[in-house]
Amino acid sequence: MATRKTMPKEKQPEREIPAAEIVEKDPPQSGTPQKELPAIGSPENTVMIGGQLIEIKPMKLKYIRNRTAAFRMLIEQFPLSYILAMDRTSFGDGRDGDKALYDWLVAVTDNEELIRANYDEIDSETIYNLLKIHRRIEKIDELEAKLKNAETPGATKG
Repeated sequence: MATRKTMPKEKQPEREIPAAEIVEKDPPQSGTPQKELPAIGSPENTVMIGGQLIEIKPMKLKYIRNRTAAFRMLIEQFPLSYILAMDRTSFGDGRDGDKALYDWLVAVTDNEELIRANYDEIDSETIYNLLKIHRRIEKIDELEAKLKNAETPGATKG
């Protein structure tokens, strides 16, 4: 049978609780190297908007169904200054050129908040880069070449 130990009835002396120490760190010096941002997706499909690097992905069906995706054809054929000057009667759905461009940027990035916050600062180079990436991702050039070959008399189908 095990013997039970009894607790001493004497009051144990109270010990002081150590004070918490707050250690202040010096702010990083300007010569401190910054870590690179981690790579996201495919670098060739990324674009910088508002200081944020985003990856362009295939367009969602909701943007294709509401005719926003087809707006890329106007960007390919007209200068942005012409497009932005188009009025609400130009597209047949009540959108003017400014709204159509805004909607297309939202569709290609799938990020309305980012576009809304940076719309006035986006430059034409970024828009044309988005167009180039979008055409590559959606395989538009390949599909148009197949269509063109299918329409050419005497062309072999492949």
